[in-house]
Amino acid sequence: MLLVALYFVISTLAVDCQPDGDHATTCQVGKCELVDDTEICTECKAGGVPIDGFCRPVGSPQVITAGCTGPEDAPLDKATTTCGRCSGADHFLFMGGCYNQKVGVGSVICTAAAGGECTACATANWLFENPSGTPGPGTKCILCSDIKGDGTTKGVENCAECTKPAGSPGVAICSKCEVGYYKDGTCKKCDATCLTCSGSGNTACETCPEGKYLKVNQFVQSTGCDGNTYPDPETRTCKASGIADCTTCEYNPVTKGPRCIACSGKIVKEEADGTTKCIDAGTCTQNGATGENFLSDGDTECILCSNDSSKTDNNKGSVGCRTCNKNGAKPECKTCLDGYYDSGNGNPAVCVACAGDCGKCGPGGAIDTCEKCKSGFFLKSEGTKKCVRCDDPADGITGCATCTFSGLLTCDTCKPNYTSKTTSRGVACEKACEDETACGGTAGACDAGIVDPSGKTLNYCSLCGDPATFPIDGKCVESSKKGANTCDQGACTQCTQGYFLYMGGCYRYDAAPGSHACSASAAPGVCSAPSPNNQFFVVPGAANNQQSVLACGNPLGTAVGDRTYVGVEGCSQCTAPAQLEASGMASATCTACGEGRKPNKSGTGCVACSVENCRHCRVDGVCEECSSGFSLEGGKCISTGTSGGNRSGLSTGAIAGIAVAVVVVVGGLVGFLCWWFICRGKA
Repeated sequence: MLLVALYFVISTLAVDCQPDGDHATTCQVGKCELVDDTEICTECKAGGVPIDGFCRPVGSPQVITAGCTGPEDAPLDKATTTCGRCSGADHFLFMGGCYNQKVGVGSVICTAAAGGECTACATANWLFENPSGTPGPGTKCILCSDIKGDGTTKGVENCAECTKPAGSPGVAICSKCEVGYYKDGTCKKCDATCLTCSGSGNTACETCPEGKYLKVNQFVQSTGCDGNTYPDPETRTCKASGIADCTTCEYNPVTKGPRCIACSGKIVKEEADGTTKCIDAGTCTQNGATGENFLSDGDTECILCSNDSSKTDNNKGSVGCRTCNKNGAKPECKTCLDGYYDSGNGNPAVCVACAGDCGKCGPGGAIDTCEKCKSGFFLKSEGTKKCVRCDDPADGITGCATCTFSGLLTCDTCKPNYTSKTTSRGVACEKACEDETACGGTAGACDAGIVDPSGKTLNYCSLCGDPATFPIDGKCVESSKKGANTCDQGACTQCTQGYFLYMGGCYRYDAAPGSHACSASAAPGVCSAPSPNNQFFVVPGAANNQQSVLACGNPLGTAVGDRTYVGVEGCSQCTAPAQLEASGMASATCTACGEGRKPNKSGTGCVACSVENCRHCRVDGVCEECSSGFSLEGGKCISTGTSGGNRSGLSTGAIAGIAVAVVVVVGGLVGFLCWWFICRGKA
């Protein structure tokens, strides 16, 4: 009964899971915990148990390997949600789950394990070792935030870092609270307007929620950053511009810094690199003098010669102009910027872009006068001169954004949707996202994996960094291109006729990439049949505001109300699970696995199966069912004498060798007898 009581205590711990995390669909509501910045589930939906912090279907290889059983070694069933004992090698019980002490999150909790229990906890500031000489099952290591512990020795609610109590029973001494709480004797919740804080009320904020900016210890909208501050998207604060004498500024997305728009007693000067500063009006180029800026009418701005944005002709520069002068009337250009050439007689200069993406050209601007190319191109001189894109399919480097050519082409930087790796020949670029903008550059936004017919997983957008764009067919598009699909804040929530919802986006079922996952849609917005390659399965009972198709190899799953359906890790082909009649978790049945692995008999896992003539392995290297004509004996598949089976259990090569030897021996004996009777008879 002790295990039963402990089982109940463990099940009452933990907090809400991250809505976009790995456990959002498989874990019970409010049953996640943070272990050294890694989120784990402590209680799964019915039919699943926590193994190394992840919910795994009952009967899966991971559960079998961990030796997970229920309280008092009770067998697992479809109603099971946690482990009560862990008998697998190197595994130990911790907060309702089994963890491998050698790898992953288990290795940061425990440094030694025996008999299904941790025997030595890791040294860390977010957990402590129970000072009791005889801790209960699974309570050797206790999180600082665990207010239950073993019932008498425990942590502090919402505590992130602590030191262990002096003895048992006892309560840990908290030194730092979790995000969203501040320390005041206990850990108290920050004001709802703060993400983190130093005290109570809305004036003690340290960081703010997404979309808000910190201004003097409280949060505001971006428009609330006034005076000489601007909304900095990197720090999420109203950041001082640092521009002397600037009274009003804004964020400049080009320079990723401040742009001053008003000064105190001075005027704004725009520099060629896009930055701004405040200067005395008298120091700006004027009265017919030549420079890179000119003084506006009314002496209110020092304008860049290439800035043609003004609606007043007398204050309008010209595109491509480097230097100019102004003497009361419209400014006249004198020289051109790189990438442009003077097509006039030089008084004034008429700047025209060089041909063929050239960044610096001679008179006339023809490509054969090009000296260097624009950024993102390189100059190819063999034959006819031309500027070639760094990522040109024929002559460039795949995924390259900027490059250098000096006899040998090398890549300097990769495009946003590629990851870079330094090599002896510059940078190598590997495609990470099918969207050219990498979904707006938001971390984790390109994780909608779709398996193409070749078996390769391609990543598409599940969220767009620009909240006014939405994932349609895997790429972020403007609102005008989303059609009748329902989308908001960078993601889609419901799809229309001809589309289906998949990981935050709407996809056509009759065109790639959607057709790689779904082949039919009987109801608007819902996939009714998977692609013919069986690499996906249709989610039972899904509506058009729910994900209706899932990859066979996706173990994180998707939810239809309180019912969760999951794929099998490493699975390449499968059949759909039956629709659940009540809350719980159901797994697809895997029929084929990736290279080097086979499905187990129940189809709940992919395992390495090197046992000869074995049809299904239970876990890695342990056969549970032999191929036809063989029977399982002592872990080996032995021939039954039918279907050409090998009853001896010897390998095919060994049998062939024995057969050859027998033929040689029999042949020699026959030859000897013939010689004896024939030759000897004549004698």
